[in-house]
Amino acid sequence: MSSVVADPTIALAEQLLDLWSALALRHVALGSACGCGAGGVSLRLEDFELDIVDYLQDGGERHDDAEIAAWFQARQGRDLGSQPLRDLLDAVVARQVPVPTADWLLQRLERTLRSINDLHG
Repeated sequence: MSSVVADPTIALAEQLLDLWSALALRHVALGSACGCGAGGVSLRLEDFELDIVDYLQDGGERHDDAEIAAWFQARQGRDLGSQPLRDLLDAVVARQVPVPTADWLLQRLERTLRSINDLHG
């Protein structure tokens, strides 16, 4: 039986997509109940998806590697759709992101999502 060795970049992108899918459903409480009995505000982590993508976009545009910066600059001003983080990871899986850019993106995103998971897990 032959085995297919998965591309580690694609495998990591798929793992992060699974992690984000699980995280996106969780809630984060902002504030707490006051003396009047009113509760705090609760948001789903999915509500922060655009903030995460903006963070990656900003870092990518300012990157020292010209190829990485150019890829992100070319994305500037594009319609990001309703699920921009998922779309970005899908682009990595579909090999639509150059390898150096995908590697940088996935390393940064992995730290971000693991940190969110540690805080809200």
